[in-house]
Order: sequence, then C-alpha cells, then structure tokens
Amino acid sequence: MVLLLDPRLRRVWRTPDSIQFGVDDAALVLDGVTPAEERMLSALADGVTRRGLEVLALKSRASRSEVAALLDRVAPVLVGAPAPPPARPTVAIDGTGPTASALHRLLDAEGARARTGMPDADPSDDPPDAAVLIASYAVEPRRHARWLRRDIPHLPIVFSDGGVTVGPLVRPGSGPCLRCVDLHRTDADPAWPAMATQLHTLPPPGETAVVAAAAAARAAAEVLAATGTPEQTVARSARLAHGSTEWISRAWDPHPACGCLGLPA
Repeated sequence: MVLLLDPRLRRVWRTPDSIQFGVDDAALVLDGVTPAEERMLSALADGVTRRGLEVLALKSRASRSEVAALLDRVAPVLVGAPAPPPARPTVAIDGTGPTASALHRLLDAEGARARTGMPDADPSDDPPDAAVLIASYAVEPRRHARWLRRDIPHLPIVFSDGGVTVGPLVRPGSGPCLRCVDLHRTDADPAWPAMATQLHTLPPPGETAVVAAAAAARAAAEVLAATGTPEQTVARSARLAHGSTEWISRAWDPHPACGCLGLPA
C-alpha cells in the first residue's frame, strides 16, 4: 500500500523545524521535525510504501519506532494512492458568439473536450457528457428537448434585456427540466409562451465581452462539476443583472404539469 500526503494541502515551513499542512485552514502542524523526519516527509509527498519508508529511515539513522511515530502524527493528512487521472469530459456547446468562444477556451484550458457548431447534429452519435445551450430570452423547446430525450445533462445560458441567467442544470430524469421553467414562468405570466416565441431567434442582448466572460466562467465551472458529480443537487439558476457584479440564485422545482419525471397529474 502506497502512503501519500494529501497533495491538496500546501506544505509550508513555519520555522526551521515546524511544518504546516494547509495555508488558509491548517490541517496539521508538526513541531520539532528532525532531519530524518524531513526526508521521510519528502518521500511521503511523492508516495512511498511502509517498507520503503523504513529503508529510508534506516539510511537516515532513524528506527522503525520513529517511522511508526511519524505516521501516527501525519495520519490526518495521509490519503490513499493517487487515483488515475479522470477521463476528459466532452461538452457540447449549442450556440455561437462571444460566450460560446469564451466557454470553448475555458473548457479546453480545464482539460475538457469542447465541441461547437453542432446545433442540428444528432447527439446520439458519440454523445457528449454534457451540453451548454446559449439562447436569447428563453431556450427554444426543440433545442432543449433533443438533449432531454437522450438523457444528456444540459445547462442553459440565457441572455435577456435585464441580464444573463446561467442554469438550472438539467439532469434528465432527476429534477426539473427547462419546460418546467417555462411552465413556472407561464404560471407567473400567462402571456409568456406567446412572448417567448417572438424572442427565440433574436441576437443575445447585452452580450458584452465582460458579461460573456462571466457567464462562460460560471457555466464552465458548473458543467465540469456536474460531469464529476453525477448525483443530483438542488436545481438552481443564477442571474447577473446588467450593471451588477452579484449573481442572484434561484431554486427551481419540477412543475406538476410537466411529464419530465413521469406522467403529469
């Protein structure tokens, strides 16, 4: 079994013989670190077996009991062997423009495979792990339905004359879909469906470089987190009003008249 210090915790020397694990929230502070322990800590940072650590201790004139004592002290910051790197997720970008370009760059930089320019393609061939839809005022039903019926998680970025909204993330079969969102909006304003059909094809309003970058960054973070965390969380959207720097969150529930989770009542 490989022993490894948690690579997420930065190791920093407080004094010549005191080392701290973690900066903002220290997980552990070791005082009185000897030269032999310093060498063993270096080996643990790279990953080493118990036997390998004992051999290193012997060369450093330390005993097995000192190895055991050190392992007891660093137990809170030890983890298992490093896991193999996860597979690169594939994210389809359903839309064009500055936000789509910024999102593509961010996903590439984070190691994901971004695909663009495929609004009319059939996603059943080599399906992506998730999709991001960029729209004006509302997502046209046929656009989000193609992802829903193929059980592909999808996240909308919707520009309107009041700001931009990212989300909610739709996990098909678990939580509300984008039709649920439209039905909730129709409950609040019965004229919404008639208005939405007039707005789908308009260019995104207020898609400045700054707003596009902000929306793309939030969408990239959310969709990458979703590909690594399959369990459903509360469906939320976040809205950034024009001229504001604060995202306002809203939770969404499945609509009883929608059949995305089963036959409506």
